[in-house]
Amino acid sequence: MSSTPCILLVDDQRDIVRLLHSTLQTLGHQLDIVDAPSGEEALLEASRRKVDLLVSDYLLPGISGVELMRKVRVRNPDLKIIFISGMTERKAREEMLGAGAVAIFDKPIPLADFLDAVERSLGLVRTI
Repeated sequence: MSSTPCILLVDDQRDIVRLLHSTLQTLGHQLDIVDAPSGEEALLEASRRKVDLLVSDYLLPGISGVELMRKVRVRNPDLKIIFISGMTERKAREEMLGAGAVAIFDKPIPLADFLDAVERSLGLVRTI
């Protein structure tokens, strides 16, 4: 059992997933980064491994980000979640926070704040 934190990135926009992936790699921590283009594929990934942090788009094709989070959390109660949203609607934001999101970022994602939230949620000590 490795203690490498596992981050699951879920967004149907490939460029966002690639951006977050490469940004996370700049942290210099050992991270297991997995990505999925839909909630359904994310559930499959989450059934194969213990996910520590879910970074998900709020609006996904198929099941929503909040629904995905609830399903993964059943198996994995300590799951941390960061939502990414193109929607700043208050109701959506309240739903995400009510569901227990540690952070919500609008697109375009402020990368420094995003990395900060990732490190905080995983309890990583800044290496630089």
